[in-house]
Amino acid sequence: MPIRTGTLRDAPAVARVHVASWDVAYRGIMPDDVIARTTLAWRTGWWSAELARREWPVFVLEEPGRRGEILGFCHVTASRDPDADTRTVGEIPSLHVLPHLRGQGHGRTLLHRALAELRERGYAECTLWVLAENRPARGFYEQLGWRPDGGRMLYAGTDVPEVRYRIATSH
Repeated sequence: MPIRTGTLRDAPAVARVHVASWDVAYRGIMPDDVIARTTLAWRTGWWSAELARREWPVFVLEEPGRRGEILGFCHVTASRDPDADTRTVGEIPSLHVLPHLRGQGHGRTLLHRALAELRERGYAECTLWVLAENRPARGFYEQLGWRPDGGRMLYAGTDVPEVRYRIATSH
């Protein structure tokens, strides 16, 4: 599957994947009103701003031969955690694949690309945050060698707990 760095014109497609993924993965974990506020219009605006920054990549996985048909994406950046050394610890703030395509290796492929980007930039480790009750996602990350590092917080504006996972970029 072709992976490329997303551009501003990909914002609507990335938002579509993000909203579809949230609706399935977070239903029953995240409050319904939070999911309802995560609209396609809101996400498109959010991703437009993020993709316009261009400091850090959003990798998009495309349908072969169909440019712009985004099946999944992975955003990578320096860690945003206050306890992290932002020169050596990167972060994956978002990894989403269309729900009907999960379990086919797309998330793994995107993660490998994100870790390669961090290695190329000299980062030794990578973290990501997962909703504590999102058992499928936690199992996916653990299967790939990610481990909880003890970091915990509440998802912004909710009482939904998140746990932080960590891996060496050389993994």
